[in-house]
Amino acid sequence: MSNENKVLKTVERTFFVLELLSASNREMSLDELSLLLSVNKTTLHALLNTLVILGYVINNKGNYSPNIRLSLLAGRKNGYYDDLIQKFRPKIEKIADLSGNTCLIAIKSGSHHYVILDYIEKEYKLKDNKKRSPFVSMVSSATGNIFLAYDKKLLSSMRKGNYITPIIEDKIKKIQEKGYALDIREVDASISCVAFPIFDKNKFSAVVTVVTTDNYINESICINVKKFLNQDTMDF
Repeated sequence: MSNENKVLKTVERTFFVLELLSASNREMSLDELSLLLSVNKTTLHALLNTLVILGYVINNKGNYSPNIRLSLLAGRKNGYYDDLIQKFRPKIEKIADLSGNTCLIAIKSGSHHYVILDYIEKEYKLKDNKKRSPFVSMVSSATGNIFLAYDKKLLSSMRKGNYITPIIEDKIKKIQEKGYALDIREVDASISCVAFPIFDKNKFSAVVTVVTTDNYINESICINVKKFLNQDTMDF
């Protein structure tokens, strides 16, 4: 017979860690968290590493803080990501106007997923589930394929995990040659997408994706958006 009052220690510790990090206005070290939670550092490190992989926690050289996934789960704003939205919004507004289509910006979240940070809607309206739980696998979309093509550590990690098939390897090679990724009704039969890398001071930092209900992507959109991003790189 199950005991309804039984508390699983791992679950309890996980929530205590998340609550501590959410309540803090600064990063917290492993030693500090271990002391506050009365949990040995080996156990706590394994728990934190799992939360980092899942995208709930950031590990900055051994100092931990909430990631965007935790902020979205709690329905709270995160200053760092608010700043990113303010930084990128003029760019996606321009690209949405330039292409006449819905445009979104995505950043990496955890080891194998990305999160939609912000979007401008035109004809195509993003589905509600994308807005509420916008975490998508890297291998399942044009947006994710851009992350794979331009994030060497991510690609290496996913190769080791046997996530990268020969078909995806071929896609990555073509993306690196062209500078963008196409998805013509492959993932969702109702839309087509073209995704581009965004660089901040010559470092790959995000992906911008144009979404249309058409069954093709006009080549002029690819050329014009790529040209705009290349010209505007220094402003990011």
